[in-house]
Amino acid sequence: MSRNPQEHFQRTKELAEALTKSDIYDWLLTKGYFPEAYVLPPCFEVTKHPQLGKVYFKPKGKNKKIEPKIYEFQQVHFPKTDLTDRIFGIIAPTIHSDIAFKIADEWDTITSCLFHQDNKVCSYSFPIPLDDKNIGKIGKLRSGRMIYEWIEMAENDSASIAFKYKYLIKTDVKIFYPSIYTHSIPWALHGKETIRKKENRNNHSFLGNCLDKLFQSANDGCTNGIPIGPVVSDIVSEIILSGIDRKLSTSLITEGIINDVAIVRFKDDYRILAKTESSGRSTLKFLQSALKEYRLELHDGKTEFHSLPNGLFRNWRSEYYNINPETKKNYDYEGFKEVCLSVIKIDKNNPGCGVIDRFLADLVNRKNYSICVKLDKKSLPKVISLLLMLANLRIKSFPKILGIIEAILQSNFGKIYTDSIVEHLEEFLAELKTREIENSYLISWIVYFIKSNKLEDKLKDKTHSFENPIVKAIHEDTLTFFDDCSDFKIFSDVATVSKNITLLKHLDVFNPQ
Repeated sequence: MSRNPQEHFQRTKELAEALTKSDIYDWLLTKGYFPEAYVLPPCFEVTKHPQLGKVYFKPKGKNKKIEPKIYEFQQVHFPKTDLTDRIFGIIAPTIHSDIAFKIADEWDTITSCLFHQDNKVCSYSFPIPLDDKNIGKIGKLRSGRMIYEWIEMAENDSASIAFKYKYLIKTDVKIFYPSIYTHSIPWALHGKETIRKKENRNNHSFLGNCLDKLFQSANDGCTNGIPIGPVVSDIVSEIILSGIDRKLSTSLITEGIINDVAIVRFKDDYRILAKTESSGRSTLKFLQSALKEYRLELHDGKTEFHSLPNGLFRNWRSEYYNINPETKKNYDYEGFKEVCLSVIKIDKNNPGCGVIDRFLADLVNRKNYSICVKLDKKSLPKVISLLLMLANLRIKSFPKILGIIEAILQSNFGKIYTDSIVEHLEEFLAELKTREIENSYLISWIVYFIKSNKLEDKLKDKTHSFENPIVKAIHEDTLTFFDDCSDFKIFSDVATVSKNITLLKHLDVFNPQ
């Protein structure tokens, strides 16, 4: 349902305030612990954790000071481009549990900050899924699906009021999560003036100071950067951005241009609707100033100025609809090939867009996870080749493509071609292993695929070994990091997991269970 941004913001506030502490804590420790589904195979799951109220690093003294054990978060390298990685993080379970407890226990303080009455910026990136039909319940959307849904909502809600404006400015924060200064968490929650008083700087009875210390301890004591992936990081980022949003709102009100603009935000991506070019540019300047207060800055290379309706919607959505207006029950090979090649062109013209993910989702029957492509002996190798070509263009799609190959293997037709598929993957694995560190993401998914489908006996080389902790855990069915956190179980053996969930079901962000 489309609402205007202010209505959406108010409804989100109502739903967030109705959540219970125990539900928040449990969800953060389970569904919210690991990064999105495409980052790690399904054997990385939380099946054991303490109950609400357990605190590992207890406050001491009048200022309730805490001294957490120092950990390094486990890095998961995801190849963003040919030259750069996006580094996701897994926080040590004990510290993560204490962070989740503090967030749940002081939820009222956090919602008061996120939905402050002085904030005129409407956020569409609330980190915990909310159920609009069941107030007080956490929704069932997986994190990946939340991203697609929130972006679409922001587009539609912005479109509903865009007729009042002439310009659209798009911008985002430069290198956001790695640049976050942990001391800015208490600034956003309690105000700089309050927290910088001598008696308050190290007083951990302030929620912000406590979160500041815990996030430092999760990251080897560093005050710069928080891990990408855990939902507790998303909540903290929203806290900081809400402080920035309030600072921006105050400037717009003071300068008398608040009624000339409407601002929506998804995580650190801002969309500014403006009635005049000057009010749009002034808002951008005020946003820059607000970010500097929190030691952050705008990404100059990603700041765009559009005359409406240009920029309001994602171009690739219309282009994809033109070539594939209806989800088909079955594609013949020629139809599959033509849509696939068109998707490649769209992706080239719109780098980094989600068209490949959308196409792959449309290849899967969402009722039984079968593949909507007619295959025969002649077309099968060509279909797999085109799918792997898509994976080369969008690494994020590689797990989904393995999921499609898995579904083919598990069909009566696909079983005949198991050997040829394994041979192809083993050749690919051998190539990737020559540079294991930079290819650990792809290797982790191939190793999981081979083990979960019981294909190890078909490998020519049965002596594979790996150094990367993530890959090693999958290959050996044993997690070696965070082994001192006995109250938690965050890894399950591949055989058990694969009996309960297929790759397509694990990765199905468009049709969540």
